[in-house]
Amino acid sequence: MDYQVFSMNEWIYPDSVVSGREGKEIRLSSARGSYAACQLLFNTPVEAPIHCEFIEADGSGFALQPEVYRLIDIFVEKNTGPVNHCVAEGESAEGYTTRPAPFRVYEAMRPLAPDVITRAATEALYVCWRIAEDAKPGRYSGVLAVTIGEQSCRIPVKLELFSAVVPAKETLAITNWFSLPNMAKRYGVELWSEGHWEMIEKYGKLMRRARQTHFWVPMDAIQISLAGEDRYEFNFERAERLIRLYFSLGFTHIEGGLVAGRKDFWGSEFFIWNTWNGGDALKAISTEGYAYLSQFLPAWRSFLEQNGWLDVLVQHVADEPIGESVEEYRILSGIVRKFMPGIPLLEAVETHDLSGAVDILVPKNVYYLEHQEKFEKLRSLGDKLWFYTCCFPGGKSMNRLWDMPLLRTRYLHWGNYKYDLEGFLHWGLNHCDDDKDPYEQTDLFFPPGDTHITFPGPNGPLGSVRLEAMRAGIEDYELLKQLAAKDKALADELTDSCLMSFNEANEDPAHFGQVHRKLLAALSEEV
Repeated sequence: MDYQVFSMNEWIYPDSVVSGREGKEIRLSSARGSYAACQLLFNTPVEAPIHCEFIEADGSGFALQPEVYRLIDIFVEKNTGPVNHCVAEGESAEGYTTRPAPFRVYEAMRPLAPDVITRAATEALYVCWRIAEDAKPGRYSGVLAVTIGEQSCRIPVKLELFSAVVPAKETLAITNWFSLPNMAKRYGVELWSEGHWEMIEKYGKLMRRARQTHFWVPMDAIQISLAGEDRYEFNFERAERLIRLYFSLGFTHIEGGLVAGRKDFWGSEFFIWNTWNGGDALKAISTEGYAYLSQFLPAWRSFLEQNGWLDVLVQHVADEPIGESVEEYRILSGIVRKFMPGIPLLEAVETHDLSGAVDILVPKNVYYLEHQEKFEKLRSLGDKLWFYTCCFPGGKSMNRLWDMPLLRTRYLHWGNYKYDLEGFLHWGLNHCDDDKDPYEQTDLFFPPGDTHITFPGPNGPLGSVRLEAMRAGIEDYELLKQLAAKDKALADELTDSCLMSFNEANEDPAHFGQVHRKLLAALSEEV
């Protein structure tokens, strides 16, 4: 049976053809507290059940069965643009994307079940071993036996396990924003029903697998009702259940949801969305807006304080302020500070002109580079810096999109280390429009893959190869920080050999593998 082993750091496609000579054994290097992973491609002429089993070599001492996922291909309708969003009609994306659209690529990961029947032409698997923190370092070997119907192959496995350890508790702040309504709609369950809460938990577990640390409490998790003219009542029962659930899964920080927003991205005014009676939005900077904020913010603070959660809260004000909205944003930020003193304010920003209005500034990675001196000045004055991607960047810049080399997703978090940016934010965990098929998304406005990095499965959400790449990059960050503590020059040298800037990287998986092994060896004091 023809097969080929691929790195976890490169895309494979339904039309990929197995090489006759290359990639005939699995060779992996790993830290402890991490995963050792690869992808397998088969060209199979029959449709039949598929089965995988790891058989340790005699005396190897490594008998851990891997997690095996069937890779599901998705449709890429358009290419990313040279700067942002999608290419214009008739425009070429040659030179910075993996393939011209439209095309299909293996992306979603569904756990392999005994009843899975292979596709008649091409089959692809994602195979990973979860390495315990206390696993014994050394070299291990065995065989991965794969059977498809009456055909079979035995793939040699060689695992080099280093003594370096990825800590269970992350130091890098990570958040992917999620849609609670989409978690219900995709599975046909009623909003806030027990079935919905089961899905909320499953999404939370998937986020934690990818080492997400922060989770937001969106305003739709808070029940608001009118108690009289300009008088409001707030019910935080759903928010409390969400918070307790996600803390139990290992999340460490709460993001207070967006207090206000703009109707038009280029507008200057902020509005408070009317969730209590479906009426018109309130102007945030108005008597009516202030009446609402002067009641909601103290109630939100009191609720968190009573539960002992104030010290793990970061609070949003209004997403992506731009230059035209700075004046109103500063006023709104001041109102939030008045009623929530001492709480750090976190915001994705489209301007650097926000000194004193935000504590944790989150510019897009390319915007940070363009205005690095201005942002570093704010950091020198006590502010903190994260970064985010959304719609931008395109071209050769680092982003986590379907038509970009897969390593760029992993390199995002090498960027966290390179520029000492303490966190990463993305809006698109599961935000594919509910009238669109996440596997066959069409009429793209956002660049391909921007809206979601998870997929709806039959019994809950599925991960993706990009989510795995993101998880691996977060773990790389932790290892780079450890190495920098004892040899910063070497940590910087290894980083620079892979990621020159957010706009340039060495995207060869073989080169990355060599550098990653050097990182593991340096931390393990091994050659």
